Amino acid sequence: MKKIITLFLSICISLTNAIGQDKLATDILAKLSETTKIYSSISIEFDHIFTNKSAGINEKSRGKLDLKGENFRIDMPQQLIINNGTTHWIYLKEMNEVQIMDYDLEDEDALSPNKLFTVYDEDYKSAYVEAKSVNGVRIHIIDLFPKESGPIMKIRLTINALKSQISILALYDKNGGIYTYNIKSFKTNQELPPFNFNTTNYPDVEVIDLR
Repeated sequence: MKKIITLFLSICISLTNAIGQDKLATDILAKLSETTKIYSSISIEFDHIFTNKSAGINEKSRGKLDLKGENFRIDMPQQLIINNGTTHWIYLKEMNEVQIMDYDLEDEDALSPNKLFTVYDEDYKSAYVEAKSVNGVRIHIIDLFPKESGPIMKIRLTINALKSQISILALYDKNGGIYTYNIKSFKTNQELPPFNFNTTNYPDVEVIDLR
């Protein structure tokens, strides 16, 4: 009987701790979302690392993300992606080719970096992992798990506690791949260039219009 009571108390304590940790994660994410939504624009420079141990892959690159409302621009070594909320351009740099397609904001699978900052509002369950200090900066680590099955199994957020900003974002897929984005600079409320692809700036570009 004593062992049963001890086990029962241990389970109760574990559940209590879990509930407290989930509440902490929810509060931190709510603050992160509120902070992000007040910015008129966001400009981020990041290091991107893709690893897959079973496949022996370890790839590194750099990139930049501009974000304003539903508009975004992602510039990486191999491609440039621009979206103005209605039209989506994907420019393949080595091929000098641009694909143009309609963008549906209601499409759940539509690519939008906005979701990286607000997806946890309703689409993910959160779990607080830990708090620690890195180079004198206090950070929170929170895991997000999708409520519905999809290619991404987990998202791990590393959040600057003082600034309430994401400093590292890691996506874990079902095939063992990990996409890590280390944010090197995070600028807000800046004037950004227009969110469109001007073919006159790319001589002899091949245009594939899929609209």
